[in-house]
Amino acid sequence: MRRGSILLVAIVSEVLLFLLAYTMAFFLSLDIAWNLSARALVVGALSSIPLLIGNHLLWRWTLRNPDSVYSRFSREIVVPLCRRVSPFHALLIGILSGVGEEVLFRGSLNLWLIRSGGLWFALLISSVAFAWVHFIGSFKRYGGMIPLYSAVGGALWLVWFLTDSLAAAATTHATYNFLAILSIRKLSERPPPGR
Repeated sequence: MRRGSILLVAIVSEVLLFLLAYTMAFFLSLDIAWNLSARALVVGALSSIPLLIGNHLLWRWTLRNPDSVYSRFSREIVVPLCRRVSPFHALLIGILSGVGEEVLFRGSLNLWLIRSGGLWFALLISSVAFAWVHFIGSFKRYGGMIPLYSAVGGALWLVWFLTDSLAAAATTHATYNFLAILSIRKLSERPPPGR
């Protein structure tokens, strides 16, 4: 996939998630509150640090475990995509995914799930749904990644819950995606240890 195609897919998919979120909000009478503030943006950006550390540790682990689903997913999907994305496109993709995915999963879906089954129910279902969407069409090959992505969804839910700010969760998500893409681009250019 070429750079322009990757950006186009990101734009289309994230706009569709955004529209789905606000359509749900309209029909279910949900109040999506972004609670945008300087504090939310700072807390959101800083909250990406544990996710970035985890990403780096997982990257190092995959180098020693090349047959794991994590290593296969990284080698076959993540690294090729990150290498094809310019830093500017990485920034756009980070922002698009932060806004589009968070308004759906920590926004309207989360609010509806809280109304339907409470906080713990919302945390579990919205986090698994977040993971599931990332692997549509590739469950057989990469389904083993769903627990990891569910944990990331849970971390993003926790940012939303602790700050009462969808803007904070979206900033965490956007910052993480942007910096992870740049980090993976750089790390994938180095030869593996021992070579």
